[in-house]
Amino acid sequence: METMELNGEGKICLLSRNTVELTGVKKLDSFDSNEFLIDTKLGHVHVRGQNLALGTMDLEKGLLVIKGDRVDLIQYVGKTKEKSKEGFLSKIFK
Repeated sequence: METMELNGEGKICLLSRNTVELTGVKKLDSFDSNEFLIDTKLGHVHVRGQNLALGTMDLEKGLLVIKGDRVDLIQYVGKTKEKSKEGFLSKIFK
């Protein structure tokens, strides 16, 4: 079992390379038998594989389970929150 902690915001767990459990899920944007696009508290997650299907989804609890023959990719996509590179004083003296 591989698990990626999301700083208290959620968790991604890959079980036997055929089941993905996610917490911190806000909504399921799209899915088909080859890929899922999920909006989580930390950004969008792209899951790709073969014969993927929606297992469990409970958006009140932020839980989503994807099952399939094989999971090939779990990836964050799009922009992430980045801390400003400017210091406090440089913002004041603009």
